[in-house]
Amino acid sequence: MTTANLLALQGSIKRDSEGYVEDFDAQLRRYRACLEIFALKPSQQPKDFGDLITFLGQVHGCYPQRMKGFAAELMQLLENSWAFLDASLRLAVMRALILMRNRAQIPATDWFPFLVRMLQCSDKTLRALMCHHFYTDIKRVNQKHRNDQLNRSVQNLLFTAVANSQEKVARKALSIIVNLWRSRVWRDARTVSIIASALVHPSMSVALPALKFFLGQDEIAEAGDDSGDEGEGAAGGTTVAAPTRADIYKATSKGTVSSKKKKKAKLQRVMATVKKASRRGQQDQAQSFAAIQLLHDPQGVAEQLLARMLRSGGERWEAKLALLQVTSRIVGTHRLLLLGLYPLLQKYLHPHQRDAPAILAVLVQACHDLVPPDTLQPVLRQVVDGFVHDRARPEVMTLGLRSVRGMCARTPLVMNPDLLQDLALYRTFREKEVASAARSLISLFRELAPGMLEKRDRGRGADITLQPMAYGSHKAIERIPGAELLEAELACGGQSDEDQSADGSESDNDDESADGDESADEVEAVEGLSDGGGLSGDESEQSLEEAEAELEDDVSEAEGDESEDDVDEAAEQQPPSAEQQSTDPSAMPSAPRDDVTAPDVPLEYGRFLTAEDFDRIRELRQQKMVDAAMAKHGLKSSSKRAKLLAAAQDDAEEALEALDHRGMEGESRVDPSTLQGRHRARKDKEARMATVLQGREGNEYGSAAGRKKQKVGGSSNKQKANRKNMPLAARRSKATKRTISKNSKAGSKNFKGRLKRSRN
Repeated sequence: MTTANLLALQGSIKRDSEGYVEDFDAQLRRYRACLEIFALKPSQQPKDFGDLITFLGQVHGCYPQRMKGFAAELMQLLENSWAFLDASLRLAVMRALILMRNRAQIPATDWFPFLVRMLQCSDKTLRALMCHHFYTDIKRVNQKHRNDQLNRSVQNLLFTAVANSQEKVARKALSIIVNLWRSRVWRDARTVSIIASALVHPSMSVALPALKFFLGQDEIAEAGDDSGDEGEGAAGGTTVAAPTRADIYKATSKGTVSSKKKKKAKLQRVMATVKKASRRGQQDQAQSFAAIQLLHDPQGVAEQLLARMLRSGGERWEAKLALLQVTSRIVGTHRLLLLGLYPLLQKYLHPHQRDAPAILAVLVQACHDLVPPDTLQPVLRQVVDGFVHDRARPEVMTLGLRSVRGMCARTPLVMNPDLLQDLALYRTFREKEVASAARSLISLFRELAPGMLEKRDRGRGADITLQPMAYGSHKAIERIPGAELLEAELACGGQSDEDQSADGSESDNDDESADGDESADEVEAVEGLSDGGGLSGDESEQSLEEAEAELEDDVSEAEGDESEDDVDEAAEQQPPSAEQQSTDPSAMPSAPRDDVTAPDVPLEYGRFLTAEDFDRIRELRQQKMVDAAMAKHGLKSSSKRAKLLAAAQDDAEEALEALDHRGMEGESRVDPSTLQGRHRARKDKEARMATVLQGREGNEYGSAAGRKKQKVGGSSNKQKANRKNMPLAARRSKATKRTISKNSKAGSKNFKGRLKRSRN
């Protein structure tokens, strides 16, 4: 029977299964005969064997009693004889099995072990089909509700497959698990443990995808690997570049109205694609960070990676770098002590080392406050000696200074005053990026330990007693940071610092209204009058007197309220009668109120702080930092106050973000590009020679006068002088000379005319 006849019979059976029982039995007998022929001679496969298997798989549900054992026969045939079957027949058998599994005709307990065993098949097309179905099947099973029992059994199967000595089996199993993680189907510690087990696989081709997973990168399809087409989580597609300034200018300022409309629409589509790609990248990074957090034994994993790094003599550099990056990320995230990592990194801390920025980023990531400073000081000294010296290139110096700053931000005790003062001298270096990196290091120690800097580098109002905590010490937080500011504000009647400063600055606005600078008055209101900076002595004394008067009025009112409260308390302390005790509900003992606290008890101990309270605390902390910054810089002229205030507010916001994330520096990934700076790329010899030859085109060597004669176009010196913006006195002198010259010419012309007429 031909393929067309089988398709026609298939449609008829699905419409009326009982009417075509005999025809179905005939095809079933043909299938049995073909199966026996194949068992006798595997090299001679019937031509219509694949069509019969596809037909029976389609109508399997119409005759369940007659088709018992059909799926088991196909799985046994494929598992035992996949090496002898044709490629088309293998695909036909697998598609028939997948179709029956999708129709719930094959139980999961038999299906998933079969798929794991079939990962050893060398047919790439068949493996890709199996892996894709494996991924979609698990996703479908867990779509409505999680099937934990099935998930655990399948995870155990995949754990065994990842530990398999065959590379192709382990890589496919790992690819399935990674895709399920990225699709948020499996997000538990068991999944992370399976992926972490691949880190110590004997084959680096299996360990490298696991390393890249923990680094947050997409899997890169290598030669002979088809994992890029497996599931939704695989890498694919091309990156979209962000539009340049020229593209934006063309879309908004060039062309007709209709063409600009089309270009704007295209620009919006590109921007949406770029934003989507950036969000996907941030999501992948967050997923990798969560995976590192879920490691069961991070210390053991880090030690195994370090041991593998020590014995990886013949591995590729890409694999060695990935091992270092994952190890340092685990050490920094979990704040582990892996003292053997830092001497190993010293081997690669050289300016000529390949991927030197990435190596320095690894070093910065591996630093945290629990690492002994004695262990890091030799590494820091090698970075300074190798990267930061006068004979190094500016790019190398910037890289070294920024790396030193990153290490000191995580481990401040590693720096000593002599070395810090030597590095601070680069703040006046001729290269802007080097000077900026040195100033950034100075700014860091202005906050950590100003006493380690020289007096000129400490800044105004520096507290030289401030020092980083000793090694191993920890400061216990007793109060919510900034709660004392909210408590002080509530004690003053709920009036914020901005309102108080605004009330106190009304008189200043009246005095300075002649200048007409309202922005300067607003800045003075934000700065506050507590320091008296920028005000005359009479004005500051007047404001203090007004504040004292208001304080006395508040005290008198409070005393009156207290006297009334005392009378009420005395009345309440009188013993009520028996009848009153039994009937008066106010005499019953009341529960203590949460919002009433003792004078010496902190505010947050007596009641729960709301979201509005935390927002107000953040505003007060930012305002306090702004006031401190303005007081440190002093009050400048009115034209500079608004700019200074905006800079102080930005700095305060950044400082609050840093305080909120303090202690979490080791959890963040260090981007090597942030350590490099923005230096102009150096040209090689070929590029320099091309520039020289391009400048010689059309240039004939000779005298300056000859080149001047050949010059075409441009302006003469006289024309340039006429366009020059001369001073007023020079313009007046030139106009006067022009008038005198014109009059003299006119007089000479008249004299010649009279002389000519007299002769005639």
